[in-house]
Amino acid sequence: MTRPYVLDVSGYQPQARYYNFWATWKLRGVHGAIVKLSESTYYRNPYGAGQIAAAQHEGMKVSGYHFSRFRGNASQAIAEANYAIATANSMGLPHGSVLVLDYEERLGYRSSNTQAAIAFLNTVKSAGFTPVFYSYSGMATLWDFEEIHRQTGAMLWIAAYPTMAGVTYPNYNYFPGISNFIGAWQFSDNFYGEHIDASVDLTGVFTQMTQQKITSGGHLDSVSFDGNGMKVSGWFASDKAQGKQYPYIILTTEQGKELSRVNVQVHDRPDVAKTFPDIPGGGKSGFEAVFPYTSEMVGKKLHVIFRYTDDAAGNGNYTDYTSVIDLTKSAASLDGINTVVYTNKLRVSGWFATDYSFNNAYPFLILYDVDKKQEIQRIQATPVEREDVAKVHPDIYHAKDSGFTGEFDYNTGLVGRKLQVIARYSDDEKHGEGQHVDYWFDPFNGPAMPVIDGKTETEILVHSFNAEEVKDGLISLKFK
Repeated sequence: MTRPYVLDVSGYQPQARYYNFWATWKLRGVHGAIVKLSESTYYRNPYGAGQIAAAQHEGMKVSGYHFSRFRGNASQAIAEANYAIATANSMGLPHGSVLVLDYEERLGYRSSNTQAAIAFLNTVKSAGFTPVFYSYSGMATLWDFEEIHRQTGAMLWIAAYPTMAGVTYPNYNYFPGISNFIGAWQFSDNFYGEHIDASVDLTGVFTQMTQQKITSGGHLDSVSFDGNGMKVSGWFASDKAQGKQYPYIILTTEQGKELSRVNVQVHDRPDVAKTFPDIPGGGKSGFEAVFPYTSEMVGKKLHVIFRYTDDAAGNGNYTDYTSVIDLTKSAASLDGINTVVYTNKLRVSGWFATDYSFNNAYPFLILYDVDKKQEIQRIQATPVEREDVAKVHPDIYHAKDSGFTGEFDYNTGLVGRKLQVIARYSDDEKHGEGQHVDYWFDPFNGPAMPVIDGKTETEILVHSFNAEEVKDGLISLKFK
């Protein structure tokens, strides 16, 4: 009997975001995907969500893994587990999926490493994921897997490579039988000579598409700004919420430092009850709260925790759903670049929205010479309200007020030169220095100056116009 294969992918395989990647491997007997989600409390796989979605599209059972750095420290292990849980939820890893502890650091002591691993695995298990422990067979003296299995129920995913050369099937003569609870064996990091990790699934832990009864789940539906208020909404329901009558939304840093908490009222979510009929209380599981946006949040990724607890203060016995709020976002567009003839001006317009503009209230525009690598001119921008931007990017701070216009001095010496416009928000009202955040638009060639030769006639149809002489016999026309 040929056992199914599993591939594990990370940020080193961005191509795993595409359907054809998994379709090709499916023809080679691969039926499961294990996607790297996170590492320590500082890294998330930038391609993770896309890799999960692509593998699911091709019918793969999808699991996730977290690369640990806690080195036998149980409290750090719990912090890393919460980071992995939040990442899994935000990337769309299905609730109840396998979440692997990838333990590879050849450091520490057997007893403390074992207890830290147990703390991690029990944390992800409590959050509704299936725990699995991964390591190399050559590291077996650094942990006690039988104790890990006894206290967590986790299966072992073990790595041992008979050869570093490309292989197309496992050589079972080299199977590392170090435990009775091995669920999968990673037998190569060079499957089919393509330098990708492959495992054989021995128990179905990574490939069996069994229909599990889902009794707990949640989702962070949206984050939006209205002025300095940040609105967070979503849902969470669980069979473990019984007797926990106080619902909360809590914001923390990724390292677990609490920033704010709000006792909220849950509201009706008939869509949740319809989609997840086995989750108790799903029909009334909606959460919503508005938090003040503060300087402590700017430029960070926060954990948002939906909680049910039996304590009026939000502590006590509780059950949580944790996801991620990304407050590092920016978006911008340079909508127009035009020369204005009679004033010798270069008029620019567009928008720049960024979460980093908090406390940087003063908008500036900079004209930059790309080849000379020097600033040509700096002006204060005229703010413009942009309701259209706010509709597309409600999750970016002050998107509604992100529009700008401005006019740089312009002359024939700038025509044809490679120029660049920089939009800036600064806390320095006068000069635009100090603390600031920039967006560099794509370079462009300086446009030609409009020419009026006093002879050529141009006719246009307008509804109304106004004319006035400005200088040197030139007349300003304003029409609409």
